[in-house]
Amino acid sequence: METLDTTHSSVRQPEDVVTYIRTRKPREVNPAAGPVYVSGAEPGDTLVVEILDVKLDDFGSLRIMPGRLGVLTAEMNVPHCRIVRIEGGRAVFSPSISFPVRPMVGVIATTPAEGEANTADPTDVGSNLDHNDVTVGTKVYLPVHVPGALFGLGDLHASMGDAEVTGNGIEIGGCTTVRVELLKGRHWPRPWLETAESWITTGSAASIEDAVQVAVRDMVDFLAERLAVSREDAYMLVSARGDVRLGQACRGMDATARVLFPKLPVR
Repeated sequence: METLDTTHSSVRQPEDVVTYIRTRKPREVNPAAGPVYVSGAEPGDTLVVEILDVKLDDFGSLRIMPGRLGVLTAEMNVPHCRIVRIEGGRAVFSPSISFPVRPMVGVIATTPAEGEANTADPTDVGSNLDHNDVTVGTKVYLPVHVPGALFGLGDLHASMGDAEVTGNGIEIGGCTTVRVELLKGRHWPRPWLETAESWITTGSAASIEDAVQVAVRDMVDFLAERLAVSREDAYMLVSARGDVRLGQACRGMDATARVLFPKLPVR
């Protein structure tokens, strides 16, 4: 699935950011590939999308957009941009600073039963989750609400820190290869993730606190079922061994959170 970066490839040199900020349409960011129709998918099923590979374009961009997005938007009041080249698996920030790429998929979703899941927003069917864990080797479990599921993905990052504090990671185009599996009659209300080491529940809301609450509640319910324990015991297990992390918390858009819990053997 080939996708453009969030600027639709309009930022190719630092000075392009001024025009981009002036013409940017908040509801037309994060272009995604799709929708993909999955034969046999019906409401009440779960779509499992496994990320097999992410091939990045040769360069991406990092930006500061005053008045639009960012934790420090009131302090950083001048537009700024760096074009970051991808060379030998490293992101070249400057002649003296580079670091290994950490490719991830920012937007992944099925289609809701009613209305739309805009690629700028996180929702209960997915979309702009911005979780670092959506990377090669991860399985993303998505609820199916319409025939065919109609899923899409996009908004790749060569690297993005938790919380995405400026509102941008290294935004980049590329090609994502996935494997799709259908779980019939298995339904979860929101996206959850599986890695080799962890189960991960997700939550989104207008505030960080509310997003964390959704993700924690889902993990409590998940563990109660998976480990056959009470919700009280599951809640305590999350507090003892779960890790709460942020996806996006950059102001100007809803926050996302996730809870990681290690896969425990069930005896």
